[in-house]
Amino acid sequence: MAEQQGQEKTEQPTERKRQKARDEGQATFSKELSSAALLGAATLTLYFASDLFLDEVRGLMHGSFTELRPGQDFTITLLYRILGDAFSTVAPVLLLLSVVIVSVAFLSSVIQVGFRFTLKPLAPKFSKISPLTGIKRLFSTQGLAELVKSLAKLTIIGLIGYFTFVDLLREANGLAVLPQEAIIIFNFKAGAEITGKIVLALFGLSVFDYFYQRWQQEQQIKMTKQEVREETKETEGDPQLKARIRQIQREMSNARMMQEVPKADALVVNPTHFSVALLYDRDVMEAPQVIAKGADFLALRMRTIANENAVPIVEKPALARELYASVEIGEPIPERLFKVIAEILAQIYRLRPQR
Repeated sequence: MAEQQGQEKTEQPTERKRQKARDEGQATFSKELSSAALLGAATLTLYFASDLFLDEVRGLMHGSFTELRPGQDFTITLLYRILGDAFSTVAPVLLLLSVVIVSVAFLSSVIQVGFRFTLKPLAPKFSKISPLTGIKRLFSTQGLAELVKSLAKLTIIGLIGYFTFVDLLREANGLAVLPQEAIIIFNFKAGAEITGKIVLALFGLSVFDYFYQRWQQEQQIKMTKQEVREETKETEGDPQLKARIRQIQREMSNARMMQEVPKADALVVNPTHFSVALLYDRDVMEAPQVIAKGADFLALRMRTIANENAVPIVEKPALARELYASVEIGEPIPERLFKVIAEILAQIYRLRPQR
């Protein structure tokens, strides 16, 4: 929709956008890295289990050739026995290999995207089966990148296989005179060497692929300026509405504060910019308190209310400024101002009976 309106995704994704993408299964994941990890784990497993595996294969071949003596009939029972021995030989290795592969596949996914379970990527979408969408995807940047990766893998595997085979070919010249067991060991080691080199090369390619997938994911979840504004409204509210609410709250607070001015013992002013209303009830207060204060227009309004309610107005510019800046509404005055406030209140109390 944003692209249809001519807006480009130029803004970095917000944390909410990233979280939403993760919840929908859109996370940085490199299939090449997982494949390289699986192949490497399988190769290491076979390498470390090679002695046991070769001993089992040696025993299997010896038993099979013993069973197939010259002149002996090859029966179904004999075939079943040989197949059973073969299965019992390779089953432990295959079981170990399966456990390693499943464990590595799980760990590689968790390390890349975290432990997150969602079925949203499996949900049916028309775009996934649409031929037009498939053709567009085939000739997209992602399709080109996948083609380059496939060609790179084929090239790497081909070159490594070729040069390793050429090196091993020199050692293979004397295999014809070696015992069968030595030939099996040589073939196994040759396969392990080729596979190991391919795994190392694929790991290097997979690291590059991971950072490419990370960059591509970042580009896909970028946001337009309009999307950022809409998300801000959803999470923080409409700025205009919030400003209106704050204005109403200030007006209500000011109205409540104005209701306190008639109760004041004195209004200290400067003479137009600041007004501070003071109240002292010796029965419940340890010190005089600021019950209202205001600046500019609010200060003038407080003076008007004070005049209407016969509240004494004391012009003390420095004191008014200090009270306004350092004492909040409902707080007692600081100890350093006790003397000057006491003098003001004493004078007011002396004059009050005469009024």
